[in-house]
Amino acid sequence: MRIFLDANIIYSASRSTKGASYAVFQIAKRGKIEIVSSRLALVEAERNLYEKENQEVIERFYSLIKNIDVLSVESDKAKSRYKDVIEEKDAPILYGAFKSGSSYLLTLDRKRFFTKKVKQTKFSFKIMTPGDFIVSI
Repeated sequence: MRIFLDANIIYSASRSTKGASYAVFQIAKRGKIEIVSSRLALVEAERNLYEKENQEVIERFYSLIKNIDVLSVESDKAKSRYKDVIEEKDAPILYGAFKSGSSYLLTLDRKRFFTKKVKQTKFSFKIMTPGDFIVSI
């Protein structure tokens, strides 16, 4: 089963080994799931970590991303496909989940990914928080 991760999941997993975001990486390490993300999401997580966190957290980030299948997402295609569903800057995350063939998109961004419009849209994947995902498997 493939799981697509938003940047905030990678960031959170790097910051703390106690939360559900980190647990997703542990599940992947045991071979239960395959985790995927986009180059854009990795760059965003990395930038935020360098701006806000210490060296130990940054080193954990680099250790975690070794287990991620990274793909490139065409921002123009993403924005065109999902322009009526979500803000432009978040469209590449939806498109990445679609393009990767993932069963789930995990995000902590409730404000943008759990809106009425997003919930009403039919996707080939389910959108969940890491905690909800862990409970569901």
